[in-house]
Parts: sequence; C-alpha cells; structure tokens
Amino acid sequence: MEARSDRVILHVGTMKSGTSYLQKLIFSEKERLAASGVLVPGAAWGHQSRAIQQAIGVADKRRQGWERMLASIAAHPGPSIISMEFLGPAKPKRDARIVRELGGDVDVVFTVRDLNRTLVSMWQETVQNGRTWSWEEYHAAVAAEAPGRGEGVHDRGSAAGSFWRQQNVVRLVDEWASVVGIDRISLVTVPQPGADRSELARRFGEATGIDFGPDPVVRSANESLGLASILALRRLNEVLGDDGVTSKSSFRLRKRFLAKTVLAARRGEEPSLGLPVEDWVVTQTRETVAALRDTGVRLIGSWSDLDPVPVAGVQPGDVPDHLVAEAAIAALAGLVRDQEKPDRRGDAASSESE
Repeated sequence: MEARSDRVILHVGTMKSGTSYLQKLIFSEKERLAASGVLVPGAAWGHQSRAIQQAIGVADKRRQGWERMLASIAAHPGPSIISMEFLGPAKPKRDARIVRELGGDVDVVFTVRDLNRTLVSMWQETVQNGRTWSWEEYHAAVAAEAPGRGEGVHDRGSAAGSFWRQQNVVRLVDEWASVVGIDRISLVTVPQPGADRSELARRFGEATGIDFGPDPVVRSANESLGLASILALRRLNEVLGDDGVTSKSSFRLRKRFLAKTVLAARRGEEPSLGLPVEDWVVTQTRETVAALRDTGVRLIGSWSDLDPVPVAGVQPGDVPDHLVAEAAIAALAGLVRDQEKPDRRGDAASSESE
C-alpha cells in the first residue's frame, strides 16, 4: 500500500538529540496542528513508534500499525509528520521502501547534539536498555572505533557499534540522501547549554515548516538519571544476565517503571556522570563538521553548536557504595509499592486462590 500526501516529514534522530522533547512537543500540539492542516498520525507517540518498528522489521512481522498509519496519511490532504529515531540508521533499502510506501514528497530532518554530551547520554541509554558495559569499557570502545580510527563499528552487538550505528551522522545523512536527495534533508543542531528552552523547538519548526508557537511548553522529557541509579541498574542487568536481550515485560519494568518513574525522581539526590573534552572528541567533531559541510545539507542552527561541551560530574569510581545501595533500595521499594496498588492486590489475591 502506498500513501499519498502533499508532504511527509520524517524526523529520524539522532538518538539523544532532543528527540523525546520534540516527540512530546509534537503530540502536545496535535490538535492545534490538525486545525492548521498538519496531521500527526497516531493517538500517541507510542503508536508511531510501534508502526515504525513494524515498517523496519524490528518489532514483528505484522504491519497493521504501519498500514493504518499509511492509510491515515493517504486520506489527509496536507502535510504529515512522523518522529522516530529508529529510522536514522535503518538500512538504505528499507529507507527506500518506507519512502516509496509513504509516497508524495518526503522530507527528512536530523537533530544532532555535540559528541561529548551525547557520549554520556548514550551510555546511560544502553544501561537502561539492559546492557552491562561499564562506563570505562564503553567510553574506551567508542573512542577506539570512531569513524576513521578503527574497524567493526557496524557490529550492533558491540559497545562501539551500538554507539556509532546511531551517531555516525555523516554516514546517516549520506544514506538518507541516496534515497531522498540531499536537498530534502535538514540538519538541526541542538543549542549549547544556556540557550533559551524554546530554541530547539523554534529550529525544528523552521526545518519542518511547522509553527509550534512562540513559547512551546513540554512538561517532561527523557531526563537522564543520577549516576548511582545508573550503576544500580547496570548491576541489576548483570545479575539478570541477559545483556540487552529482554522480553517486552522486562523492558517495561526496568526502563519505563524502574528507570523513568522510580529512579528518575532521585536525580537531584545523586551525582552525575562527568566527562571532560578529550582531544579525540575535538578531532572527531572537526572531521564530522567538515564532512557534513561538504554534503551541502541544509543547516538549521550553527556548526559551532557541535563544539564539544564538558559535562560536569564525577566518575563511577567516585560514587560511594552506600549511594548505589540507596538507589537499589529505592528501586525495590518502588516495586513493592507498585504491587500494593489495589488492582495489583486483586491480581495477587486471585493468583493465591487458584
């Protein structure tokens, strides 16, 4: 099935570049955008996420969600917008199929953040997703296998591969340009610390041609956790022993509940992971910016936004054991409280009576 619309905007990542913030923004403005003729397919962002996972084949072989999305886009006479960072590193053949099925004019938007802040955020994301790499081994692997410095960066199972598959921006732009053409790609840089909170939304609006208003407000986004909580989660992953191979229920419990609900509330009580700017990050950034300039990609923001920024904080070895233990106890307490909810107690009583 092919959709037909005036224009489809694909926001394809990169990961940890304000994507959660922008996704919440898009859906918080869904009704107002509809009134101005812009379709945001799906009742919630989760529907877009599942549909895209079906389209690129990482969810299951069913395509009902994707087919429904295509149908809604086909029935809409104006522009539509989809945001899902899994699209960024999708294989070119899959990119081409997705664009063909969408039909019409497809514009691609990348958001990109400086490499140093991205490194810290991506390690935390891998731990929340069930991985067991320590910060030291993750950081060392990413540095050793940076584009132009090492081999094997396309191995999704390795620490370096998991990072550079998502963050080799030059490769991602080149691959999408081979499908839609470089003139249909926009690259939005995430502002450096201290910028106005609405600046990313303003830039995203300029890239997409969508007006999100003068002062867009998003109540919450994908905030990072404190370092003690991340270390507790990593230890939990080690004990469970599946290193990222999780069931849907385990993923929801660990990431959606423990990380994003219980442990996120402790962020102000814990130190953060710190990272000074190293020479290789400066060199890698310079080479990346030069290569992106050469592509002729449309830039929204400033190349200087990609200058690496020092991240204030401490190293994992500096975190006292008692803080990690407190985070673990908080996670356990959160689970107990969740089980004490009325609907949970009913489930437990029913199970005991069987």
